[in-house]
Amino acid sequence: MFTRLPSDLRFGLRSLMSKPGFALAAILTLALGIGANALVFTLIDGVYLSELPYRNADELIDLYGSWGKMGGGVDSVSIPDYVDLHAGVPALADSALYTDASFNLVAAGAPERLAGLRATTSLFSTLGVSAAKGRVFSVEEGTPGKEHVAVLSDTLWRNRFDADPRILERSLRLDGEDYRVIGVLPPGFMFPRVEAGLFVPFAFKPEQLIDDQRGVNYSAIVARLAPGATLAQVEAQAAAVVQRNVERTGAAGEGSYAEWVAETGARFGARTLREQLSGRNAGELPLLQGAVALVLLIALANVANLLLTRLTARHAELAVRTALGARRSDVARQLLAEALLLASAGGLLGLAGAWFGVQLVGNSGLLPAWVTFTLDWRALSFTVGVTLLACALFGLAPVLASARTQPQAALRDSGRLGGGGRGARRVRAALVVVQLALAVALLAGAGLLLRSFANAAQQSPGFSSSRVLTAHLALPQAKYPDEPARARVLRRMLDAVGALPGVEAAGATTKLPFSGENGGLVFRIEGRSDAAALPHAALRSVDENFFAALQIPLLRGTVFGAADWQAKAKSIVVDETFAQRYFPDGSAVGQRITLGSTPGGDAYTIIGVVGNVKHADLTAPSSRPTFYFNLGTLPADSVFLALRTRDLSPAFVDTLRAAVRGVDAEQPLFNIDTLDQRIASSLTGRRVPLQLLGLFAACALLLAAIGIYGVLAFGVEQRTAEIGLRMAIGADAARVRRGVLADGAKLIGSGIGLGFVAALATGFALKSRLFDVAPVDPLSLIAVATLLALTAFAACWLPARRAARLDPLVALRHE
Repeated sequence: MFTRLPSDLRFGLRSLMSKPGFALAAILTLALGIGANALVFTLIDGVYLSELPYRNADELIDLYGSWGKMGGGVDSVSIPDYVDLHAGVPALADSALYTDASFNLVAAGAPERLAGLRATTSLFSTLGVSAAKGRVFSVEEGTPGKEHVAVLSDTLWRNRFDADPRILERSLRLDGEDYRVIGVLPPGFMFPRVEAGLFVPFAFKPEQLIDDQRGVNYSAIVARLAPGATLAQVEAQAAAVVQRNVERTGAAGEGSYAEWVAETGARFGARTLREQLSGRNAGELPLLQGAVALVLLIALANVANLLLTRLTARHAELAVRTALGARRSDVARQLLAEALLLASAGGLLGLAGAWFGVQLVGNSGLLPAWVTFTLDWRALSFTVGVTLLACALFGLAPVLASARTQPQAALRDSGRLGGGGRGARRVRAALVVVQLALAVALLAGAGLLLRSFANAAQQSPGFSSSRVLTAHLALPQAKYPDEPARARVLRRMLDAVGALPGVEAAGATTKLPFSGENGGLVFRIEGRSDAAALPHAALRSVDENFFAALQIPLLRGTVFGAADWQAKAKSIVVDETFAQRYFPDGSAVGQRITLGSTPGGDAYTIIGVVGNVKHADLTAPSSRPTFYFNLGTLPADSVFLALRTRDLSPAFVDTLRAAVRGVDAEQPLFNIDTLDQRIASSLTGRRVPLQLLGLFAACALLLAAIGIYGVLAFGVEQRTAEIGLRMAIGADAARVRRGVLADGAKLIGSGIGLGFVAALATGFALKSRLFDVAPVDPLSLIAVATLLALTAFAACWLPARRAARLDPLVALRHE
């Protein structure tokens, strides 16, 4: 069999080249279906199958906090919790605590910000990574006073320090303090993001280890499973740690930790590190893979129809070959050889299209930046497999059809088979119905996601984001070691940027909405000793102009004034969720709270209630209870500026930088963006899948239209003599046109009817991804049916018009 394959391929190539229009249509159709599948698989390969730069990466997990009675989800952990989990969970072989950090590097030229990580000295041993140059942290460097060492990523070493071979001898001035470089990590290493290029030890201070710090959550835990351990065992042992702490703190009378656990449902969850690194948007990839699988099925149905159509025209040729001695297996092998040529050409062209698509999607922001999207051996193997499967599926139809054809009948009735007989016509019609049904399913899914995205984008974040420029600054602790020093420099910077031309309001906050940063704190309501109040809320420190800069509405009471900054007033502002949850009778203003779980701390008076602000997700059902402190009273070393301004140009950004450097020449600004852009970025996980699914649905619609056009056009061609006879005995052009359109309407109706069933299944499959849209959405279904019907009828009109314009005398002579 294989000895004859070269000759079959040569003959098949000549046969296809004799009909270049047919070959080109089939190859382009296959390229579309195969290329789309190769594109999405390459994305899945990069996220889920590529090798992570750690030793035995499948043993690494992310251990996170979660509040079951506050909606669950993934949250940060506190330092005391990490210490307990590190020592009290036998299912873990090792673990490390880390938190995002940024450092101001002062060197030649303008000051710049370096993104990095502050991590316990166990980070690299947990990850199973050694330094390529020098060494990583030692245990002793995790103690206060000995932590001024740094490890660089290979990328930072090459890009910022020009791959200086003497880097291990250098001292870096970071945040006003000297750090000694002790190592450079291997090429390709990243954790937990490619942006993190500078790693310093996390040295715990005694005051960070007390029980009062539970609930002060701003860090994450990476851990390695012990041999044979499972995620379920980790969670069960972590739950036991929580229970032991509940019993210990309750018995010792050390505060409301037990109440906090009971009220919040505090627990620790575990997931694989790959899941954590992949981000929340990676879950859209299986949806896209399902969509492109449908596109491929539509493409295969289209090519099968093309081959069946061509086979009908070749009945006489194949019958002659059979009559001259060719066996049915020879004919089948020849047809499969032609199918293989078409599939190979379509696969190669689709692979090229996938390469271009990867460049576009890889830079869309949908997936994490650490993923390298390349057409590696897995992607190539997948494409080859899809190509061979496609060849088998669409090549099987003409083989089976030719096997049922009798050579004598084909020779006798050549030209009068009306499209190859009723069976062939039914097969082609069924393939078109399947195409239409799959197109309906894809279009319905795209319609649901479109309405969902529109509903999400129209949600109010609780503030006005228009014309608001934001920037991040980090004050060096060595240079501004205490709160008064930070308050003084922040005040001068805010006054300087507020005086810039075009600035209507200049505010500041420690946690900017849609910045990716968040944080909270345990608190107690003065005069309440029971567990009626939830002892945890989101914490922000803001200046007196922040609410005006974002136009957050004041509902009751008042907000901070300039005098509060100077007086360091012990006052706070809460949001509406906070007020309604803890003071449902409307008595929030004037109430007092203390920070931390233990009584006796400083009391803060609520002076006002403002509107709720959505901090990270426009589709969040409600905001987390939030309190705002006066930035002059609780000044932080990490602050966001928020400027409402008429000028958002790059020139104004330069002016803003200059204003800040006018106060502190070594202070860089980074993470500069408009608030509108930050909100738009938060919708990437909804927008990009919608765009891709919409593109795939449009391709499906086009292929379905081509399919129905091809079937009707071929039917008209095969029925030319019949149509001529009908017109000769009195049928007018309008009746002939209606007949062809009626044939098309039957196919369209059947396809849409079957498609509605597929659309219902699609809606329920997308249910978890929809916002404010039901899985069964009549409006979307009606719109999809209308669009598909109009497109399909447009495809029907051309062959119908051609049939109506036939000359009866010419048609009667047609064979």
